[in-house]
Amino acid sequence: MTKVKGQYQKYLINTLLDVLWILSIVLLIFVLIPCLTALAIPDWSIAAYLLLTSAIVFTVYTKDKKLSKQGTERISERQLLLVSACSLHISTLFCMQLVQHKTAKLSFLIKLLMLFLLQVVGLISLLIGLYM
Repeated sequence: MTKVKGQYQKYLINTLLDVLWILSIVLLIFVLIPCLTALAIPDWSIAAYLLLTSAIVFTVYTKDKKLSKQGTERISERQLLLVSACSLHISTLFCMQLVQHKTAKLSFLIKLLMLFLLQVVGLISLLIGLYM
C-alpha cells in the first residue's frame, strides 16, 4: 500500500514540476526577456546564458550519474539544485529524464518543486510590479 502511495506522490510531484516548468518558460519569455531587453541587454547574451547554463546542468547531472554508478563520492543535492536554479530550470527536467538521474528520489523532487515555485512566484511578482 505504501509503495502505491509513493508512486502517486511521485506522479503528482512530476506533474506539478511539468506544469511549473511550462509556466516558468512562459513567464521567462513574456516577462524576464522583455525586462532584460528594456535594460539594453543584447538578446544574444540572454540566449548565450541559457545555452551555457543548460550545458552546465547537463554536464553536472551526467557527472553525478557517472559517480553514482562508480560508487564514489558524489555531487551534493544542494549543488545540483543550485546549478538547476541558476539555469532557471530550463533544462533540468529534460536532463533528468534523459540521463535517468534523480527521477525516483522523492525528496529531491520535492526540493526541486519548491525551487520551481520560488522561481514562478518571483517572476509573477516581477510581472505584477511591471504592470501595476
